[in-house]
Amino acid sequence: MAIDSTSIIGTVFDIQGYSVHDGPGGRTLVFMKGCPLECKWCSNPEGQNLFSEPLYLKQRCIHDVLCVKECQFNAIKVDADSLSFDRSKCSKCDKYFCAKSCCGSAVRIAGYKISVDELFKKVQKDRGYWGSDGGITLTGGEPLMQGDFTLNLLNKCYDSYIHTAIETCGYVRDDIIKRVFGLLDWIFFDLKHMNDDKHIEGSGVSNKLILENAKLIATEFKGRIVFRIVIIPDYNDDPESINEFVKFIKSLPLDNREVNILPLHHMGREKYAMLGRKYYSDELKMSEDSKMKEIRDAFISHGLKCYIGSDTPF
Repeated sequence: MAIDSTSIIGTVFDIQGYSVHDGPGGRTLVFMKGCPLECKWCSNPEGQNLFSEPLYLKQRCIHDVLCVKECQFNAIKVDADSLSFDRSKCSKCDKYFCAKSCCGSAVRIAGYKISVDELFKKVQKDRGYWGSDGGITLTGGEPLMQGDFTLNLLNKCYDSYIHTAIETCGYVRDDIIKRVFGLLDWIFFDLKHMNDDKHIEGSGVSNKLILENAKLIATEFKGRIVFRIVIIPDYNDDPESINEFVKFIKSLPLDNREVNILPLHHMGREKYAMLGRKYYSDELKMSEDSKMKEIRDAFISHGLKCYIGSDTPF
């Protein structure tokens, strides 16, 4: 069980209440920092680094350079009519004077430190809105990158009879996954591509560990598992890729095989500019409804339950 949870500190970048798309009932979503993948279509790039980091909105900058003067790590430079940040230096910071001194609100910090107890108190405030089936969903980022923090938070939820769900990319050590099995009711397990080379191309890492952990979860986890696949045009939406997903999921020892397919969207595009990074998916178009239905029907034709977007029955 969890011990001294006041001293266990994690880093989150957002908490959102009133969600109805990430588990049963009303949900409170906790977005945790840190992810071992760098998917080119990621809509939460501010969740990839484990450390808190500045987001810079150039349009609001009044160029008084107070943030430059206040930065204790010399991480900010004036570059023509803009500012550039060396975020490797920002990883050492815990004062965030750049954001505090910014008069135009052009700089804000993505991510903040919080203890297990503090976070638990925050999510508990939403309890009256969850309904009988609701609870919390941990997402990110990859929640299991902060293994001890996540384990202790889930322990507190378990002791308080709170329904718990997690969204994971599966690229974590199997011992971390095993530690949370008994504390979770629901797992959303993300799949990107079954071909290892294509997986590396899209996310920066191999899929071998991910697939092994998917097999582990399917074998040992007693709760509900829903596989989530973001459909990326010209990457994983062709019949061969879909058939490989089907083949893998059908090979798993599950009584109930469920897939939630999600259309690509570009709602996170602006965040890349705020992080000083290139957005790789501008050229990709969202899949048309007809294409999503075609892919859904392909999964269903092979005996799998498949839901588009928020249609997952909770």
